[in-house]
Amino acid sequence: MRVTSPIGELPFVVRGARVRDRRLVVEGELGSWRSQIEVDAGDLPMLARAFRRPLIAAGVAVAAVVVLRRL
Repeated sequence: MRVTSPIGELPFVVRGARVRDRRLVVEGELGSWRSQIEVDAGDLPMLARAFRRPLIAAGVAVAAVVVLRRL
């Protein structure tokens, strides 16, 4: 994974993931810095907006497969 920022592109290497206090915690290294990302239920609307188009495309593809299998 890569993170693009004003200081340039940095690799993000995932070292582990776990659930803590009802949050998904992804631990890794951003460049040379140990980092973690925490995602909780309050982040779901933002993630849904970010993934809206791919989710719609996947839903359309699944619906098409179901319809074609019934023919």
